[in-house]
Amino acid sequence: MPPQKLAKYGHLVIVIHHCGFRITKELFLKRLKELTPADFEYSPWTIDDFLDQNREAILGHKFGKEHKKKLFPGFSRSTNLKHWDLNTYCFLLCNFCDLSKHIRHDIDGIRTLRNKLVHRGEGDIPDRKYQEYLDRITGIASRCTDVLGNPELKAELENVIGSPENVRSAAVEECEDKLKQWHLDESKYEVIGRLTCGEEIYDLKKRVLEKKKKCMEDGGPSQMDPLTITLKICPFGENKRAEEILTATHQDTTSGAARTDEYLVMTLTVALDHIKDDVRQTGIEVESDNTGSVMFNFTCFSAMSLIYLVDYISGPIMQRLLQDVAKAIEDTVDDVVTLQICIPPENYKKVMKQLEDRGSSVEGFEPQAIKGKLSRKVFNDPIYGQIDLHPLCVRIIDTPQFQILRHIKQLETVYLVYPGASHNRFEHSIGVCHLAGKFLRVLKERQPALDITTKDILCVEIAALCHDLGQGPFSHVFEHKFVTTVNPEIEWKHEKASVDMFEYMLEDNGGKLHENFRQMIPGFEERDIEFIKELIGVPEDLDAEVWPCRGRNKNKSFLYEVVANRVNGIDVDRWDYIARDSYMLGMKTTFEHNRLIQHARVLMAEGRRQICYRDKAAQDLYDMFYARLTLYRRAYQHKTHNIMGIMTRDALREANDHIFFVGKNGKRRRMSDAIDDMKAYTYLTDGILQEIHRSSINDLEKSRAIINRILQRDFYKCIIQAQVDVKKNGWIKKTAVRENLFNKINQKRAKSERADLSEILEIDVVSFDYGSKEKDPVAKVWFFKKGQEDEAIRINKERVSFVLPDTFAEQYIRVYCSVTDSKLFDVIKQSFSEWCKENNISLPQDSFVPLEDSSGKS
Repeated sequence: MPPQKLAKYGHLVIVIHHCGFRITKELFLKRLKELTPADFEYSPWTIDDFLDQNREAILGHKFGKEHKKKLFPGFSRSTNLKHWDLNTYCFLLCNFCDLSKHIRHDIDGIRTLRNKLVHRGEGDIPDRKYQEYLDRITGIASRCTDVLGNPELKAELENVIGSPENVRSAAVEECEDKLKQWHLDESKYEVIGRLTCGEEIYDLKKRVLEKKKKCMEDGGPSQMDPLTITLKICPFGENKRAEEILTATHQDTTSGAARTDEYLVMTLTVALDHIKDDVRQTGIEVESDNTGSVMFNFTCFSAMSLIYLVDYISGPIMQRLLQDVAKAIEDTVDDVVTLQICIPPENYKKVMKQLEDRGSSVEGFEPQAIKGKLSRKVFNDPIYGQIDLHPLCVRIIDTPQFQILRHIKQLETVYLVYPGASHNRFEHSIGVCHLAGKFLRVLKERQPALDITTKDILCVEIAALCHDLGQGPFSHVFEHKFVTTVNPEIEWKHEKASVDMFEYMLEDNGGKLHENFRQMIPGFEERDIEFIKELIGVPEDLDAEVWPCRGRNKNKSFLYEVVANRVNGIDVDRWDYIARDSYMLGMKTTFEHNRLIQHARVLMAEGRRQICYRDKAAQDLYDMFYARLTLYRRAYQHKTHNIMGIMTRDALREANDHIFFVGKNGKRRRMSDAIDDMKAYTYLTDGILQEIHRSSINDLEKSRAIINRILQRDFYKCIIQAQVDVKKNGWIKKTAVRENLFNKINQKRAKSERADLSEILEIDVVSFDYGSKEKDPVAKVWFFKKGQEDEAIRINKERVSFVLPDTFAEQYIRVYCSVTDSKLFDVIKQSFSEWCKENNISLPQDSFVPLEDSSGKS
């Protein structure tokens, strides 16, 4: 059981201080050791040398004077590390050591926890928040000690984190004082202003600056007061629902229809739900003043959070008028801002009229232009109808990096078999984005306690939109056939390329997109970028003992299951490609993703929050996995399509050393090297085959010949194939078949006829399954029953139906040949049949397997 009240606060104070101090100290000492020559001690010579080299920069820094006595104690005195504290180590690390972005992110994470804790103050901390803080500091401690390679330190920190019973009041007070000194800006002042009309907005900035000047005259930091801003703001614009609730509340309370205090708290809490999504809140505190106004207490952890809060309440005019105030606040305070908002239940229309009049006179202020820039855009989709996307998603779509998805087919070369399957990654990505937002909004409305914020939803939508940015020409042909052939020593996945392309997209375009992220994501933090990249990239093990993700804490682990779910395979990416590909292929499917959305809940299961489904939706899940199997069998692994994929690979391989793309710094890159240079990678689309085909370069003749064969439908031949029962034979590996079969074929051929079979033969081992190899995929899913919606359970397939399959996977082994040689075909068939018999695999039919496509041509 977690400790209660004071003990919880005290334990967190000690944990954050101890972990912060030990981690920053060891990281700094590690840096010193790296600077120290071999066989020398880092203290005191390297320390003194480090400080001497950075002396001018340290003393010139705005925090340098605070540390002067500790770092430069005076003539004939050496620096004493015993006098250094958390503030000192953090100051040197963050400003004068070359930290990796992940380490800097973790140090900022510790400081953010410190901000929350110090601002909250001593008192009751909910068990959920208490555990959330412990989980975050545990993850930070684990990652940093791994970087340090210091298991002893890791054990020490884990002991402190796991020992709440050892909290002593004296130690808490000492650590609390230390935390309050950590990087507090000397320009943190008390500013109290009551905003009732437009003119007073400008007075607020003036008072901030006056307070700063007076405080410096009075002696600086020792005279600091906490910054509190009291604003009297009225609901307007986007927040019409809050306005209606406030108006009704005022009418009821003034007419005596309801008890004033109790009714205000109840109804205003409802109004608050419409404006609090993008604000970190320390608990709803609502009170009435003597004028009948109602006060709300919020905590915003950045000046931008303040602006977004005000924007939700009063619309874009107030946001524009507060720009100067926000700049002053950013210049004068630490990133903890206490905001008290007073919303009067009367006269707000008059106030807003004054604000609009004042706002319209501001030079360069164009409300309609601003509204137009931030308007949402509607896309008409053949699957979902009209899709309404956030303005930031529209900005992403309008980048060159995203637009290349228009020129990459969703189903590679399947359109040469099924003419209708000519859709692209572009529309698939928009569809996945739409489903991700829809799914999370349903969960948010159904379970408010999950604390799914507007920012969470937007970040997941962005990840869904960008999850395929790293797809190369002909998608999986490039990833699984071409790259593995020309670079067999590397393990490259398109998910990694998607993250790289996302980072390049933020850097490119003049940095405008990154600025759009800062402006348009409510309460933006850099860890939101990290969160999006975690959702896009190769996923971490969500069930690891130490929470592996940085973007969101373990309490929101279910968010990592929405876009790409490696736990059980149920995600919006799969939902879209099943619906879209089936439609474009002209295939019917019984699976309906909307039914799963309506039967989803988030519950605790195996120590973390996971997406669960109503027990009666189990049959729908089997339908989903069967629909996936059908698509693989009839389209994705169609024999003709696979052959064209191999021919495309061969054409790209032959051209790889003779065609180049301009990358960063003007460097010329081959196709196989472009995966490491996102500028060059943006030129790789399906159009590469047309470029090769139109080229007159002699070195591309072999590649052009293969492309001509594709255009003339002169495909490689499928000589023979066999079906494998994986339950009986186990999983067959391509390398084992290839080596054994090639030996048999060469033994049967005359020496004069023997050649390098790898140049003309291709062994293709194709797996068909429900998504979990030979296992029942639904066994990995958590369910709940009606009337027991808070308990996660497993379901056996026998409880769903007795006619479900016993075997969930099979394999096909196919042998393709790029030349036409009937004598060689006979040798291949005989050798392959012998291999099948030796391995107890059902013998294939002893006949040529014709190629068929939708045109009826063989």
